[in-house]
Amino acid sequence: MNRYIYYRVPVEQTPVLLQRVGFMFSQVQARTSVRCELAQRTQPERGLHTWMEIYHDVPESFAELLSVLEAEANLAGLIVGARHVDDFLPVNELP
Repeated sequence: MNRYIYYRVPVEQTPVLLQRVGFMFSQVQARTSVRCELAQRTQPERGLHTWMEIYHDVPESFAELLSVLEAEANLAGLIVGARHVDDFLPVNELP
């Protein structure tokens, strides 16, 4: 299963976001075999960039770890609106 998380952050907070997500990704990779990616929508909208964290092949317990790391990185302090989480199965993993 892959986890996709997207949210919006003010454009001027981009350097801070990159630092905090970088910290979070380094912790994920140090504790799991999960591969992490960060993507950004091509154009800001109303002064906000949309960001997407992508986590590949997450284990069952991943949500707990990620919740702890999100709090440690203080991502909530940067995000405008909700942080949306969606899980997808690759086609080859469908039942």
